[in-house]
Amino acid sequence: MFFGKRDKDVRLTDKQYKDLTSNMSKKERREFERRQDEFRREREEDRLLGWLEFEDELDDL
Repeated sequence: MFFGKRDKDVRLTDKQYKDLTSNMSKKERREFERRQDEFRREREEDRLLGWLEFEDELDDL
């Protein structure tokens, strides 16, 4: 679960997630899931870029 901060990855139990999304309409839930997927992709991209930069630094040594 991401809340807009790249360094903040919050893990929720299934019950907590259900409590969070149970009062959302279908449209709100779809938007929420879309944003979560977007945050997840950004975070994965950041990890990959960080790894590539690390490998470049190792190559320079």
